[in-house]
Amino acid sequence: MRGKVFLFDMDGTLIDSTEVIEEIWHRWADRHGIDGNAVLAKSHGRQAAETVRLFAPEGTDQAAETAWFNTQAEQGTARIRAVPGARDFLSRLEPHEWAIVTSGKRSLAEEWMAAAGLPLPETFIAAEDVSRSKPDPEGYRKAAQLLGFDANDAIVFEDAQAGMEAGRKAGARVVGIGPSSHLSHLADAWISDFRQIEPVRDDAGGFRLHL
Repeated sequence: MRGKVFLFDMDGTLIDSTEVIEEIWHRWADRHGIDGNAVLAKSHGRQAAETVRLFAPEGTDQAAETAWFNTQAEQGTARIRAVPGARDFLSRLEPHEWAIVTSGKRSLAEEWMAAAGLPLPETFIAAEDVSRSKPDPEGYRKAAQLLGFDANDAIVFEDAQAGMEAGRKAGARVVGIGPSSHLSHLADAWISDFRQIEPVRDDAGGFRLHL
């Protein structure tokens, strides 16, 4: 697989916040008498505000509920971990060769990256930077353009269905990541973590991925 830049989802891709996020959404669902498993099935890869919009009972102050979720998430940094191999993979890249495209708020995303001991790229697309959440391709297209490339030249790393669909709609190659490959039909390749993959620079000014 070849590409010129790498575009990474954050949560579930570079960092593991599963324990934190699942616990918060279950508490949120309990507060409103909603099935927490149903919320989790739709929340992965989406902005918190979008998940609240999908599930909040009629008449709920959605902005306040989204703010509650974000506050709870900001308090869970002690349980954030880097995905195995992510730190080494990113260390092989120059700052202008990769970007993050996350559905999270910028302040929260920066806190979680720091908690996981991972660097921040020069190009960082967060929830505030787009008008449409994944699976819309806006974020990935914008990140590629800011790096000076078309999304067709990018390789996207994603763990969620919404994000993989966004990467494919943008025109990028998609590498799925995670312990379960049940979404492998949406990806061009699948890895369990970054220890299985290596970026190798080629003579054309891009990268070859060794899987």
